[in-house]
Amino acid sequence: MQRILTCNIGNTNTQIANWIENRIEKVIQVDTQHLYKGKLNLKKPDAVFTASTVPDKAEEWKRIVRNMWGLEVSFISKRTNFGVEIEYKDNLGQDRISNIAAGYLRADNNFIVIDFGTATTVDVVIDSRYMGGLIFAGIDLGLRALYRYTSLLPRVEPKKVDKILGKGTDECLLLGAYWGEKTRIGGIVDRIRKEFKQDFPVLTTGGMGEEISRELGYRYDRWLTLRGIKYIADKTGIP
Repeated sequence: MQRILTCNIGNTNTQIANWIENRIEKVIQVDTQHLYKGKLNLKKPDAVFTASTVPDKAEEWKRIVRNMWGLEVSFISKRTNFGVEIEYKDNLGQDRISNIAAGYLRADNNFIVIDFGTATTVDVVIDSRYMGGLIFAGIDLGLRALYRYTSLLPRVEPKKVDKILGKGTDECLLLGAYWGEKTRIGGIVDRIRKEFKQDFPVLTTGGMGEEISRELGYRYDRWLTLRGIKYIADKTGIP
């Protein structure tokens, strides 16, 4: 049985999935800033495929994999041919490429994929062609910025609050972050659908995406990025 490890190194958290053939056997999540302290307790894989948005942690991960198993890490690239034509002026993030791959796997030729991470990203594919996307601060990053750059606003952890108006500063911050993100995402999706005259399916992952997706009628998958990495791994083959 083929054993593949897929790893998504994000700005805040890192997810590591152990695949046996096409089934996820186990997912480990660790703090990206303490990646080396993560307890993997995994059998040696046949290959390791990774998407990273943190270059220094990608190098650290390469050393971990090399020391543990004597393997070299394969990183995601927009040059990989997995069915979607990608034209992008700069280096499209490896996580975004993986999300696009997962979207192509699950929704075929036309879709919107949204990742509610430290940064929220929106990417659009039409007729198997990458059309472009958006990037903006995620819910937690926005809350941290308000705490850091104001004198009196407290630090609060993001969570859903089931009302529209708050009666305390903590509550007001949470409500502003949650409803602001939901309204922004809903408006962006509506605008994209209107501009391209298509009722795109919307796939989402990350952060508070599950709650927002449920309310907006989008398809949420906690491990979407990991699935995209695995799909690209299958297309690429074991090095």
